[in-house]
Amino acid sequence: MASLQRTLVNLEMLSEDINALNDNAVNSAAHIKLLRNVLEELKNAESFVAFETEASFHKLLSGSMFETIFERKGMVGVYIKLVGYVITAWEATDKANAIISENFDSSADKRLELLQVKAIKAKSQLKTVASAMGKEDYKKFVNTLALIAQEWQWDTLRARF
Repeated sequence: MASLQRTLVNLEMLSEDINALNDNAVNSAAHIKLLRNVLEELKNAESFVAFETEASFHKLLSGSMFETIFERKGMVGVYIKLVGYVITAWEATDKANAIISENFDSSADKRLELLQVKAIKAKSQLKTVASAMGKEDYKKFVNTLALIAQEWQWDTLRARF
């Protein structure tokens, strides 16, 4: 139980670090690095959550910022999927943009196409999970992880992919 509490504290600190990023650091390499750390902590939490009942899980969350976010212990797994999709889409889009702007050579077309398909697939999967969880729960997700770019907003996500 102490390990799950430690993991929750780590998640809270990472969320605070993400939300403390200045405007220039949001949507940057520092932001994605923190998201990778969040993903690792969520995976740690999932291994501990499996041994908890819903009641004991809620008791552990009492007073935590995640008390209203993880309303069910299954939400930890949902967050793992969402963060993974965000990271995949983000990295694929960044790599595709880098190819377009600076490294366009004879094999760039194929790499660019593969990266764009990867980004679109990740965003489509994100949309599917976000739609299943609903607008309010998705809003908690983007607020917790400072995903303020337009591409992560509910209306954009629902309209595009």
